[in-house]
Amino acid sequence: METISIILNILLTSGLLGTLIFFRSKKRKEAAEADSAEIKNTEQVIAIQSEQITRLDSRVEKLETKVDKLEVIIEHKDVEINQGRRIIRQAYKCQTAPEECPVLILQKELNQKKDQRNHDKRH
Repeated sequence: METISIILNILLTSGLLGTLIFFRSKKRKEAAEADSAEIKNTEQVIAIQSEQITRLDSRVEKLETKVDKLEVIIEHKDVEINQGRRIIRQAYKCQTAPEECPVLILQKELNQKKDQRNHDKRH
């Protein structure tokens, strides 16, 4: 009877140990799988964000080009405004009638040439 008790104890104890050992390895395997899945998800997020950054960089470059063009246009308009101011000051000082004022006559000719160039550019 004692022999049977010892055999049962050994079997039950070894079964319990086997279960504990198996449970630990199963737990480690599940943790490794979870880590692997987390790494895969992180890689996907990084890939998506990288694509978005590339698209945004492209848009920024286009906007920078537009800003550069607008700066040139604004600078050109500033020059035109300053020329207009000078002409107005000179015309104000002119002693002749407005129809005979050389400054206003020259301004009219320049405006006509400019209008013609703009018309030619459009067509």
